[in-house]
Amino acid sequence: MSKKFKLAFLASLILNVVLIGFFLGQSPRRFDRTALREERMEQAFEGLPAEAQSRLRDKFAELRTVAQPLFEQMRAAQDEAARTLGAEPFDEAAYDRQIIKINQLRSETTDRLSKIAKATALSLSAEERRRFAAMLRRSTPPARKN
Repeated sequence: MSKKFKLAFLASLILNVVLIGFFLGQSPRRFDRTALREERMEQAFEGLPAEAQSRLRDKFAELRTVAQPLFEQMRAAQDEAARTLGAEPFDEAAYDRQIIKINQLRSETTDRLSKIAKATALSLSAEERRRFAAMLRRSTPPARKN
C-alpha cells in the first residue's frame, strides 16, 4: 500500500470513530422524551416566580398522570389493530372494531385532558396561563432543507 492510501485510510478511520462517538453521545438525549419535555418546560417557565413554576409543574404532572394510562390503552389498541391487519386470514370486522376502539380512546383522551386543562387555566394568572398554553402546543419539527 502506498503512503497516501495509508494516510487516507487512517484519516477515514479517525473520522468514522469521531462520527460514531458523536451519534452515540447524542442518542440518549435525542430519543428521551422526558428530557425534551423537561427542557421545553424550563424554557416556558423561565422568568416566572418559583411558586408559579411549582404550581405549573404540579399541573403538568397531573396531566401526565391522567394521560399516561389513556395513551397506553391507545398504543395497545393500535398494536392490536396492526396485528389484526397482518393476520391470516384478514378479519375485517375485528379490524373495524379496533379502529372504532382507537377513535373512542382518542376522543376520551381529548375530552379528559381538555377538561383538566380548562380547570387548570381557571386557577392560573394571565401570564401563567399564556405559558401553560405554550407548553401544551406541540413543538414543530425543524424545517427540512432541500
